Amino acid sequence: MHRTLRLLAVLVASHAPVALAQPQPLPLVQVAAGLASPIDITHAGDGSGRLFIAQRDGIVRILRDGALAASPFIDLRAVVIAGDERGLLGIAFHPRFASTRLFYVNYTRKPDGASVIARYLVPPETPDRADPGSASVLLVIDQPYANHNGGGLRFGPDGLLYIGMGDGGAGNDPQNRAQDPGSLLGKMLRIDVDAGAPYAIPPGNPYANGGGRPEIWAVGLRNPWRYAFDPRNGDLWIGDVGQDAFEEIDVVASGAQPPNFGWRVLEGDRCTGLGGGAPCASSGYTAPVVSYPHDEGCSVTGGEVNLGSALPEVRGAYLFADFCNGKLWAAVGSHAEGYTRRFIGTAGFQVSTFGRDEAGEIYLADFGGGRILRLGSAPAGTVPVVEYHHAGLDHYFITSDPAEIAGLDSGAIAGWRRTGEGFRAFASAVAGSVPICRFWLPPGFGSSHFFSANPDECAIAQAVYPQFVLESPAAMQLASPDRATGACPSGTLPVYRIWNRRPDTNHRYTLSPDTRDRMVAAGGVAEGYGPGAVAMCSPG
Repeated sequence: MHRTLRLLAVLVASHAPVALAQPQPLPLVQVAAGLASPIDITHAGDGSGRLFIAQRDGIVRILRDGALAASPFIDLRAVVIAGDERGLLGIAFHPRFASTRLFYVNYTRKPDGASVIARYLVPPETPDRADPGSASVLLVIDQPYANHNGGGLRFGPDGLLYIGMGDGGAGNDPQNRAQDPGSLLGKMLRIDVDAGAPYAIPPGNPYANGGGRPEIWAVGLRNPWRYAFDPRNGDLWIGDVGQDAFEEIDVVASGAQPPNFGWRVLEGDRCTGLGGGAPCASSGYTAPVVSYPHDEGCSVTGGEVNLGSALPEVRGAYLFADFCNGKLWAAVGSHAEGYTRRFIGTAGFQVSTFGRDEAGEIYLADFGGGRILRLGSAPAGTVPVVEYHHAGLDHYFITSDPAEIAGLDSGAIAGWRRTGEGFRAFASAVAGSVPICRFWLPPGFGSSHFFSANPDECAIAQAVYPQFVLESPAAMQLASPDRATGACPSGTLPVYRIWNRRPDTNHRYTLSPDTRDRMVAAGGVAEGYGPGAVAMCSPG
């Protein structure tokens, strides 16, 4: 057995074996880190190649050519109340943004938490900076509770703006708002932003001529959390968060009649017994195409139709995830033959949203880790560096060694589980790479591992601490940051090293500044170069 596996075996010998499911590898490549609770991803459709990332706190960031712009696209923190299910919840650009310069946001406002749909302008002379003074409020929707705000915004192929609204919150929709045509809550709204002041009602809306609020297009939603149109045919796919039993995916074929998805009478295919509408067996309800019970997850995140280069085995299928456990599925099938749910893998983080770029590639947001990842192949000539965590020890460990990865994933060494995080290393020594030394710190020094990109630090560790075991002078190949500024070479990403500052010494290596900052706030020490404390650099 590999030497490190022997050492790890000694390390965990006192802990009872635990059967833990490992995240199934997904072809995910990190493209951005350092965000604060990213909650929506979209593009402007203007040929600029930019991605726009909405943070829950009210800031929108621009990602271009693999780098986050230093200044925000817009900062709405002065008007946004954020926390839990509140915040800046959605952003959408006008279909003709290149000429109109308009985009739209959905947020919960200070101080009362009401939902606001507002329009903003981007001056041509500042294409990366919207005018915060250009706000025009289109719609305000009172929120009786703090949760179930929905918050999505997307333009359909008909050029109309679709607004996803939750049922207003609490539990079990106590006022039955989702089935009430007089309430905008628990609905999918549809408005025409190119006519009227501040908008016009599309004549095809079911209550356009009376009987309910004219903005309503679909009823019976609990909390639609992310929806997307299929670029091929205009079908609308919706992830609707369930109550206590089921999560569901709904789809409306392009040109179909506006649906009633059934909440609160139905949760998924289950009759809730809450009443408030036609009987459960009524033909007037549109059933979900797939659903899953709460022993497989707890909060669905709607996704995108897979038309990119990743996951060719489910090309054309709708991808979605569970926020709580990071599992990813595809809805495979057709309207005519029905759909089944196919498990794709586990991201290892809270998937808060999906998005696509102008080329059709799909992105996922890591809510807690503040990262954006693209579904797709990793850079050529690189290998994964996989991170593991041992809950009993509260220790982290990284490795790029295939034998170690196989041993840890198989459970041969009990207690270690993939975190879903990690980074890339060069597959071999190349121009600009440096060898990473790896030490084992024996009992009394932490019973853990230590890595460094600095040959001086490697030499000092051997000289000052002869008890440390040098397992490899070149455990992996990374790049070295500038020792004065901490800046990484072009095309690489900063890796932060944080010492837990405990008697059981352990270090964590992460691409996430948020993770670094949380550990420092909890008493840890960031060890590295420059103001950001960068320890090494990973190929992007």
